[in-house]
Amino acid sequence: MMIDPVCKMKVEPDKAAAKEEHAGQIYYFCSEICHKSFVAEPEKYISGGAPADHACCGGH
Repeated sequence: MMIDPVCKMKVEPDKAAAKEEHAGQIYYFCSEICHKSFVAEPEKYISGGAPADHACCGGH
């Protein structure tokens, strides 16, 4: 299991809604919403400082 860097949800790589390579590392996402948020500001989420205050897939 991997952790979605945006919402912190556990994601199975085989079932991820999206994945993105950034700085040589692959990140997996639970939804396209989380993926788009990451692509817009990857450093915000990689640093771990961004709160998971959005509803990406039903408020998990």
